[in-house]
Amino acid sequence: MPRPVGRSCVGGSMILPNPLPFAPSLCQLHAILFTMIASERRWSGTLLLLGTIIGAGIFGVPAMIGAWGVLPATFAFAVLTLIVLGTHLLYAEALLLEKTNKRMPGQAAYWLGKPMGTLTGFAFVLQTCGSNLAYIILGGEFLAVLARILHLPGSVLIWQVIFWAAGAITVLVGLSFVERVEGFLTWALVAVIFALTAFFLMRLDFSAILSMPSRFTFEPYGVFLFSLLGTTSMPEVEDIVRSNKRDMRLAVLRGTLGAAVLTYIFGVTAWLASGASLSRDPADLVLLLPPAVAFIIPLFGFLAVGTSFLTMSLDLRNMFHIDYHFTAPSAWLAALGVPFALLFLTTRDFLATIGLVGATFSAFIAATAALTGRAALRRRKGIEKFSTLWWQANVFPALIVLAYLVGGLAWLTYA
Repeated sequence: MPRPVGRSCVGGSMILPNPLPFAPSLCQLHAILFTMIASERRWSGTLLLLGTIIGAGIFGVPAMIGAWGVLPATFAFAVLTLIVLGTHLLYAEALLLEKTNKRMPGQAAYWLGKPMGTLTGFAFVLQTCGSNLAYIILGGEFLAVLARILHLPGSVLIWQVIFWAAGAITVLVGLSFVERVEGFLTWALVAVIFALTAFFLMRLDFSAILSMPSRFTFEPYGVFLFSLLGTTSMPEVEDIVRSNKRDMRLAVLRGTLGAAVLTYIFGVTAWLASGASLSRDPADLVLLLPPAVAFIIPLFGFLAVGTSFLTMSLDLRNMFHIDYHFTAPSAWLAALGVPFALLFLTTRDFLATIGLVGATFSAFIAATAALTGRAALRRRKGIEKFSTLWWQANVFPALIVLAYLVGGLAWLTYA
């Protein structure tokens, strides 16, 4: 018996001929819908990664571009961007294969062994504590600027203590509200960065391109790395794209490069708009704006840094409570108390803090992420020696880890 005329979308199911020859068939509608959903997932993952990367670190980039000079800093930033992109792509390979434990220490333990997982967990705690210290320092500085605008008294240290106290109270009693508005505040900050960049573009002093520092320092390495890495949000990106390899890679590629381009443009335009005269204090960026709108940077900077502090505190509390078996009160005390104690035990220098965190703890975690990707790639069968996949699974990760090692040693020596 001859088969009825029709179209088949899946298997042997039969669909009657399309009565409207110029209208799309059900197969075509299904394909269009699938493409739209996949595209939406890719862009959702892209935006999540981009929004995670753009944070407090971006406020340190202008001064660090000046610390190296525009042309050397541009070259170094581009190289670091490629290294971080390679790290993110390698880590994506590990996340796509191992889905039972999405925290970095768990991934390290699964792919590299339990001792490496323990070491990575320790580095993660130090990274988070250091990041939260940086948030307290910068958040308090932004509050102090707002206080001066409103003619309120108080030193920067007092406002840093107030920032920590407000954050501690919020994280203990009202974190659910913060989780709901965090995404909005992050994107509000991105919008402000766009607006500030557009304003800076109208005031560029191109003679500052030739301005070179009087002495060499490797400090920008740590700050640039802190502002570029986004491994913490990649498990959520993998969830959004539903473990689709192509979508994951596209989201990582777009998110990493998009954040890097925006961060660099903001940094270089702010430095050139200042005429190569910015200080180390990120709050001094307000001096580049007219007095009527000078509040924009400290206000949105404070809100963005504040939400980052709260969510990182929750993440640190969960690690102490779940991974290290602290009691709930002890976990909260450690998560909130350690960064507060560090506030009085350090110089309270924002750039020095994120430079240290970026060049050491973040670099170690990034190198570990690259090694997990290497282990995931090497699990594939039939890899021919010197093939493209062989280079990706062997040489590429080794070069990335070597770059982090050399960069960290140079930072410790010359920063």
